[in-house]
Amino acid sequence: MDLKSRLSRLQAQAGTGVSGAPPIVAASSLRSRLAQLRPERVLAQAPAGNAPMPVEALAGVLGGELLGDSVIVIRQTIPLCGVPGDFGLPARYAGECSGASADPQMPCAPPPLPGETTDGRRLVYIDTETTGLSGGSGTLAFLLGSAVVEDEAIALTQWLMARFSGEATALDAFADTLTPADHLVSYNGKSYDLPLLVSRFRMQGLAHPFAGLPHLDLLHPVRRLFARRWDDCRLQTLEKNLLGFTRVDDLPGSEAPEAWFRFLRSGHGDALVQVVEHNRQDILSLAAAHHTLARTIARPRACDMDLHALARWLAESDENAARTLLQAHAGSLCDDGRRLLGRLLRRAGDWRRAVAVWEVLAAAGCSDSMERLAKYHEHVSKDLAAARRFCAQLPDAAEREHRRRRLDRKLGANMKT
Repeated sequence: MDLKSRLSRLQAQAGTGVSGAPPIVAASSLRSRLAQLRPERVLAQAPAGNAPMPVEALAGVLGGELLGDSVIVIRQTIPLCGVPGDFGLPARYAGECSGASADPQMPCAPPPLPGETTDGRRLVYIDTETTGLSGGSGTLAFLLGSAVVEDEAIALTQWLMARFSGEATALDAFADTLTPADHLVSYNGKSYDLPLLVSRFRMQGLAHPFAGLPHLDLLHPVRRLFARRWDDCRLQTLEKNLLGFTRVDDLPGSEAPEAWFRFLRSGHGDALVQVVEHNRQDILSLAAAHHTLARTIARPRACDMDLHALARWLAESDENAARTLLQAHAGSLCDDGRRLLGRLLRRAGDWRRAVAVWEVLAAAGCSDSMERLAKYHEHVSKDLAAARRFCAQLPDAAEREHRRRRLDRKLGANMKT
């Protein structure tokens, strides 16, 4: 079969006639056939019913302004009374919203988390939306967002790249907002956002602004306090369980890369507008969660916090605070919490309370507490008979026999005298 015959057969299969020119498959027919094979790919690439959106129009929809011709800057000021969570200003800002009395002396900054020192630094909440989650040199942050709490509101700024060429401009503008006196706060930023941003600054030949800045990754304390309480520690799980709200019509973060690429390909920005809103909510939730978490540590049962995990965290910097917390909730502690309480009481020299804790645990079969009681009676109370009694209950045969022989020698010596 010659080439002309083969082309004619293909043209006939496409439903078109011969016109003397090389046959071409109709676009509509080709799209229909492709749709039957991979409909999701056709739908993703086909333009929507609305017209493409120029960058200027997208900036208008977002309420932003153009920085050059490739970056949209969106600035918002959100009153604290409109943000979920506990910003430590309930009287002042609830008063503005509902008529309650105001307290102008109440601070905006949250109390420091255990072991954290802010040294009066400005807290800067940051988040990014990227072209993928795998990292590497091929991944870039097409949307950067940051926020600071200022008096009665949160000042939020977002930089959206409308073209690949806008990366250096966006990074430079973002860096200009940071100072050496800032304290960064993120959610999984130490593992993802910051390493990615440092890489992008370097690839653009720019000095990154993060050197020397303290950084609190809030995911770490949240995991520490709630990993055994919640199904997971995603930001939206935190919103539901700690801040008490659930997002409506939120675009999942996993769809953000395709929304941006679609705008670059076709100019359709509806989904990209949703990405900007998703990023905005992430940052507001991060700020609210930081303030709420810092203030609920003083009342951990209100949000079903893991008391043992909290006490361990407190003990790293303040054993007195950890001991006070455990004693205040002694009736609801798990065995790990009771063991920690006994250890902290012993370290504080409060043997009477420590022994009482160990005796309860030993009665429930805790071998660690049996050993501690055996040591206490041998070396502190000098009640060798009690020491031998607890020694006999130790499950480790070698430890039990070693300690028993030593106690028997001491008891024998006492009997001779």
